[in-house]
Amino acid sequence: MKYRSWSTAAAAASLLATTLAVVTPSLSFAGTPAMPDAAVASCDALVTTPVNHSCLLPWPNNAFTIPAKTNTGRQIHISATSTPANKSGVHINPTYQNRNDGFSPGSVIMINVPNLSTSATGIAPSTNIGQSLPSSDTSPIVLLDTVTHQHVPYFAELDGQNTDASTQLLLIHPAINFLETHRIVVVLRNLKDANNAAIAQLPGETTALKAAKPTTRQAHLKWIVQNDLKGLNTSSLYAAWDFTVISGAGSSTSKFTQGSLADAGLTMRDQAFKSVGTKAPVFRVTNVSDNTLVHEVHGSFLVPTFLKACPTTQTAEYQSTNTSNCSSMNLDKNGLPLLVPDATRQIWANFICVMPETLSSTQGAALPTLYGHGLLGSAHEVAGGSFAHGVQDNMMGCATDWSGMSGSDLLLVAASLGDMSYFHVLTDHMLQGFVNFQFLGRLINSAQGFAKDPAFQQSGAARFLVGKCGYMGYSQGGIMGGALSALSTQWSKVILGVPGLNYGGLLLNRSTDWLEFASVYNPAYPNSTDQQVGLQLAQLLWDRGENDGYTQHITANPYEGTKVKQVFLIENYGDHQVTNASAEVLARSIGAVDHKPVFNPVFTDLTNPSHPVVGTARSNVPVVMHWGITAADQTKVNKATLVLWDYGTPTPPTDNRAPVNTSIYGNDPHGYGRRTDALLSQVTTFMKTGLVPDLCNAAACQGIPGS
Repeated sequence: MKYRSWSTAAAAASLLATTLAVVTPSLSFAGTPAMPDAAVASCDALVTTPVNHSCLLPWPNNAFTIPAKTNTGRQIHISATSTPANKSGVHINPTYQNRNDGFSPGSVIMINVPNLSTSATGIAPSTNIGQSLPSSDTSPIVLLDTVTHQHVPYFAELDGQNTDASTQLLLIHPAINFLETHRIVVVLRNLKDANNAAIAQLPGETTALKAAKPTTRQAHLKWIVQNDLKGLNTSSLYAAWDFTVISGAGSSTSKFTQGSLADAGLTMRDQAFKSVGTKAPVFRVTNVSDNTLVHEVHGSFLVPTFLKACPTTQTAEYQSTNTSNCSSMNLDKNGLPLLVPDATRQIWANFICVMPETLSSTQGAALPTLYGHGLLGSAHEVAGGSFAHGVQDNMMGCATDWSGMSGSDLLLVAASLGDMSYFHVLTDHMLQGFVNFQFLGRLINSAQGFAKDPAFQQSGAARFLVGKCGYMGYSQGGIMGGALSALSTQWSKVILGVPGLNYGGLLLNRSTDWLEFASVYNPAYPNSTDQQVGLQLAQLLWDRGENDGYTQHITANPYEGTKVKQVFLIENYGDHQVTNASAEVLARSIGAVDHKPVFNPVFTDLTNPSHPVVGTARSNVPVVMHWGITAADQTKVNKATLVLWDYGTPTPPTDNRAPVNTSIYGNDPHGYGRRTDALLSQVTTFMKTGLVPDLCNAAACQGIPGS
């Protein structure tokens, strides 16, 4: 499979080419000796801080892998006694993480550097990503892709969840996801403390580099310095290590492996559709109503299940299965999902579809789309204000609950947070949810699906355009929707509203939604270092259920049997629930282009002069808004387009804290846009034509606060 270089993926070559040419060292690999193996039995002895909570630091790290016959040549190998333990003394079981053939594409690089000053050191913050690729050879952090020989841009902060300067973790985020199968070298150098004093190299690394007869682990570090970093100034080195990024997918069903990102989802898709062939899934309508110009249809549809021990009875409202009561994934001998063999164990997934009450004599049948609901919500969301304008614009929206991440899954989520050993069950359910959504798409696309049922007909004709299914998801529906779309064969146009990626690395700590869940997680894992390590262990599994694991295959490099998708990304400035930083990493990683000008720091709201930021410049605005994302020609169809909408919200915290104080950070704009006419017109135009028009008069896009 052909992969892009990271600069191509970011669609930012014109902005970055000069900088990269300066900072990338001249490397020669001809005739280099074989690289010694980095594997350790438990902890990485080269790094020893913070005391009693350092065993999986630095992270990610090839010291926690072993050689294997996998797509990457590595396999994660984490000791069951080296993971964080909860308050009951139970260590996180790494069995499922140890199946991966590498680390997350969005891995947060973590290390404790006691009393580090990021400002004195010159570490690039989220507001100045361009600082991560300076013109000098003294940059304090280097993320070197050893395949492309390019530096990966980053932003970093000290862990805002911990106020102890001696134990705070340095959290380094790639500004664009790491490329699958690539080996990344991390370099920390020229570090300074709050007194502007140089921080000495870690003793373990000093010993390794000076060792006359190094251990294998020490020899691995020496090899990195002498070969990967040849030509790079390491005179003030603090630490260096490497890690391997997980592979994306096999090329056919015979080559699917449990260690790759998408193979679980792909084999589930293939097995599920094989069970129905070219036919539509079985479905039943349980309720039909007409109200306020909306025709609404409820029901359920039959889906083959990969989850064990699902209930055989259905709940009353839709006659559907409560999958929160299902168990973990049924696996074959190779560790890949396998359909539960008992045919009676198929599940009934719920659906709600809304459409115009009467077919328009001028517009004809409605344009259909799936709708992905928000965090731990339900299919009911499509029947409310979220899709009201879509119905007005002659669209049909159909939704089903996100298995694993719907309101009925609250107990499952809470149990996972209390003991992260069970987190794999949550991601198992998310993958089943992907199958459910794809079957719902088939029901829209097939002439033998919804179109043949009187509930979806007017005067004998289908109320919607058969075979024209799209996807639209907001919030959680935007975070999971790119992953779902990368796997699916049922649609090509994708709207991701207030989206993001990387739950464990970028989303949770920065979201006001996390406060409720942290009330379970933090007491279970009271040490702040353990909390961050636990979230990264979870992300190794979570990648299979959200955008972070699929960015290379949404708008380019499609998986076998799928086609590339066209994407419209909608971002709300200052979002309290889905951080802008995450949305922008997603945009860079899928090669999105950008509405320009992106942003005006002086917000003017003529309809509400009392708004706290009217006519004033906001602080902590990024030096370059949407760094690395090039301007879109909005008169043309683009493969991915990002539009930032501004409702006057102040800038949120620039580290990994949530904007919880409304007196400082204003009201949450996360749900704004449902009554912003220009945005809604962009949505419907994109779904109908693929074009995201400039409806902001060649200015930054601003909406009315609260709209």
